[in-house]
Amino acid sequence: MDFNFDIAAQFTASREGLYQCLHSDAGNWTFGAVGQGNLVGTMRGISAPVMVRWLGDASMVTKTVMQSITQDQFNAISRCLYWRAINGDQLPAGVDLLLFDFAFNCGVARAAKQLQRVLCMQPEQIDGDIGELTLAAVLRAPVQDILLSLSDRYRRRLQDDLGVTSDGIIGPGTLKAVKAQDARLRVLIYACASQQEAAYRSFKGFAQFGRGWLGRLDQRVEAAVALLTAMPALA
Repeated sequence: MDFNFDIAAQFTASREGLYQCLHSDAGNWTFGAVGQGNLVGTMRGISAPVMVRWLGDASMVTKTVMQSITQDQFNAISRCLYWRAINGDQLPAGVDLLLFDFAFNCGVARAAKQLQRVLCMQPEQIDGDIGELTLAAVLRAPVQDILLSLSDRYRRRLQDDLGVTSDGIIGPGTLKAVKAQDARLRVLIYACASQQEAAYRSFKGFAQFGRGWLGRLDQRVEAAVALLTAMPALA
């Protein structure tokens, strides 16, 4: 939703570090690959290639420029390149933060395509662009379709939230509770979170960084659900 950007940006900023410059990190090189371009580092989660995109000229991106990225610049870059890219102003509360932080962390196209798959959109519609068709599906896709994307972990969490037997089986009792408690958007958040977890586990750096990635996911889901439940009339 349009007034949730500040909340989402603060969430993401608080989970990104300040300046670092590792030779082995592709995100610290201006051309996005180790040894390609100049080694200038990353600041507040803004990678060197993202800064090149922002400024439009790789020669302008230096270590000094990266070290000087302020919170205001972070907000401007993240609003333009991530929040607007996922159409955050038009997404329901909670879903917006969940997709924004994952997009910032793992890429806009990946986040958007995951959402489109969760909504069971047609293959030709899974294009990584959260436009009118995707936004309509966010509001209208059958909850039974969305439930198909939940992992066992999030099926059980949903059932715990709904106060039904936590057996990981989505049967008539769970479906009845989802409808009675108007929990469709909670289902959507958990379905997207299931796909985000699967993505993290598929990354080759999972053995080294997976614990941190999954910890951030847990925090992301908590923040998303908190936004959703804070504005039930708007969600």
